[in-house]
Amino acid sequence: MARRRGEVTGRKPRATVGQSKRAPGPPQMVDPGAIEVTRHSEPGLASSAKTPPIRGPPIAPACFTIQTFCAAHHISEAMFFKMREMGIAPDVMQVGRRVLISFESAARWRAQREVTTAAE
Repeated sequence: MARRRGEVTGRKPRATVGQSKRAPGPPQMVDPGAIEVTRHSEPGLASSAKTPPIRGPPIAPACFTIQTFCAAHHISEAMFFKMREMGIAPDVMQVGRRVLISFESAARWRAQREVTTAAE
């Protein structure tokens, strides 16, 4: 029986030519030094897209934004603005259009809150 060609019949051949020439069993290594193990990168990433190594510890921020201050002190932004209206919020500084709170101001505010809570 002649071999059927897939492009003529529309069916895949049962075995490819390369498979029929292979010896049964797992592939045998002829020379172990001939094959080198290489790391595979993620597909789609170019080798030039590697991030540069970190050259030192990250620089810590020197102040809070209102959002980060509220997150660090577990209060809502609405509560911050209520405290600001009452006059018990930490001192803020304006840098351009940004409103920032220094770490020192936040420390003074925490100390004032502790004193006020202890006095009550």
